[in-house]
Order: sequence, then structure tokens, then C-alpha cells
Amino acid sequence: MRAADIAARLLEAWGFDTAFGVPGESYLALLDALHDRSAPRFIACRQEGGAAMAAEAHARATGRPGLAMVTRGPGLTNASAGIHIARQGSTPLLVLVGMPARGTERREAFQEMDVETFGRTVGKDGLIIRDASRMAEQLSRAVHLTISGRPGPVVIGLPEDMLGDDAGELPDALLAAPEPPRALPDASSLARAAGLLRSSERPFIIAGGAGWRAEASEAIARLADRLGAPVSAAWRRQDVLNNTHPAYAGHVGLGIDPALAERVGSADVILAAGPRLGENTTSGYTLLTPPVAGPKLIHVHADASELGAVFKPDVALAGDPAHTLEALAHSDLGDPASRAEWRDGARRDYEAFAAPVSDPGPLQLSEAVAHISSSVPPETVIANGAGNYAIWVHRFFHYRRFGQQLGPQSGSMGYGIPAAIGACFANHGAPAVAFAGDGCALMTIQELATIAEHRLPIIVIIVDNGRYGTIRMHQERDFPGRTVGTDIQSPDFAAVARSFGLEAQTISTTDAFKAAFDTAFATGQPHLLHLLPDPRAVAPGRSL
Repeated sequence: MRAADIAARLLEAWGFDTAFGVPGESYLALLDALHDRSAPRFIACRQEGGAAMAAEAHARATGRPGLAMVTRGPGLTNASAGIHIARQGSTPLLVLVGMPARGTERREAFQEMDVETFGRTVGKDGLIIRDASRMAEQLSRAVHLTISGRPGPVVIGLPEDMLGDDAGELPDALLAAPEPPRALPDASSLARAAGLLRSSERPFIIAGGAGWRAEASEAIARLADRLGAPVSAAWRRQDVLNNTHPAYAGHVGLGIDPALAERVGSADVILAAGPRLGENTTSGYTLLTPPVAGPKLIHVHADASELGAVFKPDVALAGDPAHTLEALAHSDLGDPASRAEWRDGARRDYEAFAAPVSDPGPLQLSEAVAHISSSVPPETVIANGAGNYAIWVHRFFHYRRFGQQLGPQSGSMGYGIPAAIGACFANHGAPAVAFAGDGCALMTIQELATIAEHRLPIIVIIVDNGRYGTIRMHQERDFPGRTVGTDIQSPDFAAVARSFGLEAQTISTTDAFKAAFDTAFATGQPHLLHLLPDPRAVAPGRSL
């Protein structure tokens, strides 16, 4: 068997059913090896950045590592945005990169790059498989790296001549899919954590992060009920708990409800269940200030090296979030009724903050998002990139199941459209809604061609205010009246969508949006809705 055949056979056996990429001459042998296999299916995207983002979203939607295939040089550098998203989002992602032949290595051959250094800088790790006889061994190593500890992207360089070499026989033992270890913290640490929670009067849970899966969402619901504690979602992890659950208290991230921020600050014990407690989750390290959080801190994380890296925990629990939270839920946590008002007050604050607000102009984004939230079934994935438009999505959409939200922890623009593509392939044609701003959309709008080619049931919503809204808001804050580069001119997005083969409509009122969205969603076909809100509306209830 060729090394390329070994790789294809292993990827199929390990459950990689879909690969996203742009074909390149540097890995033709690998593409050839896929030809006679049912999996992985190769989805040709229109730019490697979109391919890597789609693969990252596919991983988040399935709970298994994603797969991207790109060519050397410009292919890998284009993919870097998606790789960085996977790194900051703790998403397992395998990136296979075709490389120049081994005989030209370190000569700066055509499109040559230092793949190992690149992978270790942008991703979790990088390696080059130079020996065909070690293809199975090293590919297995790479997949284990993506899923172990804090999951992340691993970049694997594949010299084009190596892929055609004889790789020998494939050991049957390697056909079993790699599985991440499901570690449980030691009993004494769990007992100390349970003791802190039992003695607390105002416990508060911040949930979501590395290694999270549906079982963790079930466990956090049981723990919240047993403890009588409010649960907030870490930055862009709002689907960790059904937002209709009485313990759900909102989103600890950018645009945080001031009442929620005050409640976090007044907690006596914080259980950080999964997050790294990064900059956005902690509101620029002001909600909690390192190295000592203020309240007692119980920190649960899949990777022991993350515990104490920024915040010193009172109890560090290194282990699988689902197993750890389940163990805590079965501990003696005291009487939840004694904390009922604390929890219920947090819930009332959330419900008040999530009610639509009034903004300038006839198109009310809060009402539009609330309408989508009340209209779509829970299997509908909601994807967004970066920009102020996302504040409306995060505040007014109510997520009802784990896996429903796809948003980049890295804050990368352009993510929404390719993320929805990845989710549709992961969820076997379940619908998705992709939000983008005008600046955000133009970074990956070429992936409308991928949507049209596969007739994916995606509603793309472009919020067009004629500016880079987030940067404009910050300019006006820091340098009033001295804006540079934030006014932008965009095309007629509806016309662009039609040129790709999508139905499209331009909308400027709330009622028109509701009618257009309902009609488009009911068809099960791809549509683009081009929204023209008042550009003064820079954030919910806030105008420039």
C-alpha cells in the first residue's frame, strides 16, 4: 500500500467522514486514495480559510476531530485563520498539508514552508511525516494529540513524493479509532470541592470549554439543580445549558449584562467548569482579576497545565468535564432551597436583559433575532463570525441544546458562513442560520458557491451597516470624531447571492424580515437575507 492509501484507510476507519479543503498538486496521491473510498468525502471549498473554518465547525458539531486538507505555502497560510480559531476554541482539528518533495527540503523550494514551526506557533503542534513506513504510527500520534488534554489543531506535513512510496502493511490494531482519555480527579480533590460548594451561600457556575460534550451539559443541569446555583456560559459557549433552564443566568462575555457582572463579583464560590477563564470570559480580566479571583475558585479543566496558569484555584480539578461534574452532582452539596432566591434572582435578571430593546430605524435587530429564536427547531445551528452584529445574536437568541451555537472564541471575522457549511455536513442536512456583518461576510463570501453547489439548507443573514462597526465604536470612544478606515462600501449582497445561485432579498423593516425569514426557512433551500439596519445602532440600546 502507498502511504497515501494507508492514510486514507486510517481516516476512514477512525470515523473521519468529511474532509474540507482546496485541492492541490502537492497531495494528488492522497486525493487519489480517497477516490475509491466512501469516506472521508472531500468537500471542495473556494478558499483554504473557509475550508479550515468549516472543518473546525464540523468538529464542534460532531464532537470528533475535524479534517482539513490544503496544499503547501499559500494554501497553509490561507488556512491559518481557521487553525487559530481551533486553537483558541480548544477544537480538535487535523490539518493535512501537501509539501514539496523531500529532496528539495530546506532549499526554499516552490511554496515551501516550515510546517513544524508553523504548526507549533499557530496550532497545538506540527510534524512532518518523511518516512512512508511510519505513516500509520505518526498519523495516529497526530490524532491522539488533537484530542488529548486541551484539544486543538495539529498540522501534519506530507511530502508529495512520500505519499506515493510503499508503506508496507497496515496493522489491524491501528484501525480502532483513537479515543480521548476520560480522566476523573482524585477523590480528595473532589471532596474538597464539594465541601466548598456545600458551605457556600452564593455559589456561581461558569460553564463551557475544552472537552465539553452533551454529557457535560446533562451533568451541569443536574449539578445546578442539586446545588441551587445559577449557571452562566463562558464566552460563546451559550449552548452548554438549555437557556430555558431555571438556573441559566446568561452569557459571561463581551456585552455582559451589568447585573450579571455584579452577581459574579458578589459570589462567594465560583465553579469554573471547563473554561480557561480567558480575556473575553472575564471581561478583560476585570470580572475576575488574576492571579487570585476574589471569590473562592474551583477550576475544572481537561488539561492540568491550564490549572493555575492564570488564576490560582482553591481547588484544581483536572479531568473530563462530564465525569467531574457528574461526580460533584452526586456529592453532598447542602440544601438547594437555601440558595433559591440567589438562583432565581439571577434568572430574573437574565430574562429582563434578554427582552428586545428599541434601536434607531425601522429594522429592529433584537426583534429579528428573537423571532428566529422562537421560530426555528432546536436542531438548527446558529453560526456567526465577529462584529457588533453578533452582540444582538448572543443576547436575544435562546439556545436550547448543546451544539446549537457556533461562534469563534478567537473573534475571527468570516467564520459564520463556512461554520454553517461544516455544521450542515455534520448534522446530515439539518438547517443552519449563518450571521455575518458586511465586513465579516466579504472575508468568506466565496463559500456561497459551496452552499449553492450542495444545496445546503442555510439561511445567510448579512447585517449591513456600511462600516466596521466594532472598530468604529472603539474609535469614537477613544478618538471622538477622528475615524479612519471604518466606513466601507459593500456590493449588493442580494445580487451577489443570486449570481451564486441562491435566492436572496434585501430587507429594511422588521415585519419584512419576519415574513422573508419564515418563507425562506420553510423551503429548506439556501437563501440570503441582506439586512439594512440604521447605521447609528452600534449595539443593543446604544447609538453612535
